[in-house]
Amino acid sequence: MNFTPAQLQAIGHHAGNLQLIACAGSGKTEVVARRVAALLKNGLKPANIVAFTFTDKAAAELKERIFNRCREELGSVNGMAEMYIGTIHAFCLDLLKAEVPKYLKYDVLNEVQQSLFIDRHSNKSGFTTSTDLTGRKLERYKDTPHYLAAMSILREADIDEKALAGCSVVTGLSSYRDLLNESRYFDYSAIMETAVDVLTNEPEIRKRLAARIKHIIVDEYQDVNPIQEAMVWSLHELGAQVCVVGDDDQTIYQWRGSDVQNILTFQRRYTKVTQLRLEDNFRSSQGIVETARPFIEQNSERLPKKMRPTDAQTYEPGDIVALSFNTPDQEATYIAQTIQALRGVAIKEPTKEDPNHMRGISWSDIAILLRSVRANAEPITHALDQAQIPYLVVGMNNLFGTTEAEAARQLFYFMVSRPGVDAAGLERTWLNAGLGLTTADVRRAIATAASSRAQFDNPTERFGFYSIQRTFQTFLEEAGVREEKVPYGRGEIVFYNLGKFSQLISDFETIHYHSEPKEKYKSFANFLEFQAEDAYPEGWQDNQYANPDAVRIMTVHQAKGMQWPVVFVPALLKNRFPSKKQGGRNAWHLIPRAAVKGQPRYEGTIEDERRLFYVAMTRSQKFLHLTYAPIPGNQLFQTKSVFWDDVLVSKFVKRRSQDYSQRHRLPPTPRKGVSNVVFSFSDLKYFFECPYQFKLRILYGFNAPIHEALGYGRSLHNALAEVHACATRGDHVSEGEARDLVKTHLHTPYAYPALKEKLEAAAEKVLRDYVHDNKALFDKIEFSEKQIEINLGDGVTVNGRVDLVRRIDTGETTIVDLKSTDRAQPEEVTETQLHIYALGYEELTGRRADYVEIYELDERKRKPRSVDDDFIEDVKRKVRDAARALHQSHMPAAPTPAKCRKCDYLGLCTAGQGECNR
Repeated sequence: MNFTPAQLQAIGHHAGNLQLIACAGSGKTEVVARRVAALLKNGLKPANIVAFTFTDKAAAELKERIFNRCREELGSVNGMAEMYIGTIHAFCLDLLKAEVPKYLKYDVLNEVQQSLFIDRHSNKSGFTTSTDLTGRKLERYKDTPHYLAAMSILREADIDEKALAGCSVVTGLSSYRDLLNESRYFDYSAIMETAVDVLTNEPEIRKRLAARIKHIIVDEYQDVNPIQEAMVWSLHELGAQVCVVGDDDQTIYQWRGSDVQNILTFQRRYTKVTQLRLEDNFRSSQGIVETARPFIEQNSERLPKKMRPTDAQTYEPGDIVALSFNTPDQEATYIAQTIQALRGVAIKEPTKEDPNHMRGISWSDIAILLRSVRANAEPITHALDQAQIPYLVVGMNNLFGTTEAEAARQLFYFMVSRPGVDAAGLERTWLNAGLGLTTADVRRAIATAASSRAQFDNPTERFGFYSIQRTFQTFLEEAGVREEKVPYGRGEIVFYNLGKFSQLISDFETIHYHSEPKEKYKSFANFLEFQAEDAYPEGWQDNQYANPDAVRIMTVHQAKGMQWPVVFVPALLKNRFPSKKQGGRNAWHLIPRAAVKGQPRYEGTIEDERRLFYVAMTRSQKFLHLTYAPIPGNQLFQTKSVFWDDVLVSKFVKRRSQDYSQRHRLPPTPRKGVSNVVFSFSDLKYFFECPYQFKLRILYGFNAPIHEALGYGRSLHNALAEVHACATRGDHVSEGEARDLVKTHLHTPYAYPALKEKLEAAAEKVLRDYVHDNKALFDKIEFSEKQIEINLGDGVTVNGRVDLVRRIDTGETTIVDLKSTDRAQPEEVTETQLHIYALGYEELTGRRADYVEIYELDERKRKPRSVDDDFIEDVKRKVRDAARALHQSHMPAAPTPAKCRKCDYLGLCTAGQGECNR
């Protein structure tokens, strides 16, 4: 591979701090990966390096690239699993759970669950006891997003405490923190502030981290906020060198607290900084680069740099088009027609074997990027529907714009007897959703739902009997909703959207599980009607594995870090892009602006909007279509964006509709769907049991109903982790300490009182028996709770955590997996899991394990097996087969009666039901 001088300098840099200013498409991931290989070659160990990425997807890509380059440069490297590559939040959570045992039982609330949590506990969370700056009491639902934003700002920004005098939400924050701890929850801010506090005030933890971490890499540094920067600085203070990688021109999260000053002032704040610019764009055509660069150069506050084209794609006149239309419907029709015209046009896609390889554009090579999907997607989705073009709206945006999700919403209006939603109306809704259903099946499903509804008035069963998730999936089962029955090949997309609805249920039920049935369903229906569409931020991300061949519709924020051969940026209207500052209430009615240093960044400037538009343009590899149309009846959105004329200055932009019929064409071929597959063992075990179960659970996101004993197995696991950690420090736990361990670790939030007592007694017995039976072996523990990772090449990585590794005086090593009844699974799957762990142990230490052992906690039995070379080769093959199936989206059911009867998703699987009905 040919590197630029700047790239070579970055790869070879070893001493001091480093700032890489990386223009869009400049190959930063490759540079970072080769630099890590060079650091290892220069004497660092994998455990000495921490690499922070902005998303899990970016972490998977960087991890795969690092493994490959290390293999090429160094051959086999032991201990790669000990190199941390991931988000700052995940690093902090790992730190807390590894170093502070009480945090092992804490669950993490996502933003939607956090909102529901605050609403449900409005008094104890400090919400309804707080006022705004005028003294007005905060109101449930109406002020929830503002209170949430204020909580986040107060904990993650640089705060002037004096300016907060008299601000009541400060007291509210104290109450909210207490409630989080009482409920054993972290939210995202709590993870960060707790980790920074531990790292600042715990000398022993600081000492251990200082001994381990020697080098930190921070990707997307321009989007780091003050508390994240505090974490980076704390690790630097412990002796780690810092390499930051980013582009101030792509700072797009300032509205969530990202501070562009971090990257602008890095060279002044850190010592011995080498600053290098990666300016060559290896992604886009000359036309894209030469249009985007002068546009962003209008910003005054930016680091000097000059993005340059490298002919990564050939520019042809007509690749970039800017057009206006009379109505949004005309604009949408143009987009649909242009998508159809571009499908099959040849695009350059170099491979290792063929640098001139070409491929025909397919649906999934096309993205439609909007400033607001919620505001502007509807005409576009309608036009795509009319043209029968498959598409996905990424995240929860516009979910209820799909017929299947709206039908699901109507089901729950029916469950609470909403006026106007009767059995006949619900039947019409589901039959008209285009899912290939029969009238008889839908009527049967509605009758079952009505029967369940009738039991709300006189509930006699436990809370688990009234599961919203079970109601949803039972309805789908009885209505005959099956992926293969959906007409026009839309099965994948329909199930993807129904899976998102299942996630929405889980978020709600996590918080409202213990509500009375009638009240719970009523609250859920209200959530669906009044909150759900706005509850999920427009940047909400999807499962990285879901990848049907379909056009993507998403916000520009969601598109960060991605690229497509074809990009449309519609709705380029004044007050939409750049976005008009919103009036009405917000967080600044609750906390004074003067209390937050750098506060204006939260509200945005024209330069921030220009950065966002620059990101949108540079997602394109070749084709870029920019459009706008006035919105009838809305005076705010009548004229073109102020950015419009800035773009038309470019000689590469055409202002007439183009004819692509004469372009070189090839059969449309979707690009490789998932380029980097990172399996946890939990993912893999579902695949090994049944690939279609994996597809429903992991790809589509269907969640199983919450089990009342959920948390018991993890609690036991956490208690034993503390037992083993103490043993490795020479502090052996006694049988008499079992009750204290249960008090510390048992967390079963969905158990009813009698079950909770039963689980406490069972856990205490298991722990007491385990210590009694195994204390003689405690001094033989080599590792406990050890992260392992196996890279099998071709983008396939498996990670997991080994419960226990024993090494006796003869040098023989046994890998132990602790199983309770709660964690029961087929023995063949467990043995496969253990051989994966054996592979991981070898990659970690360079040594072969001699035995793998299943330890049955309830039965107090060991089941040892010798490590089998044939079994290991078989495991490698099975994992690669799983990755190949994911790449090819081929995950058929593998039914057997015993397996299918236990499956959470039997009702959605035709093959499984057929097997059980034989």
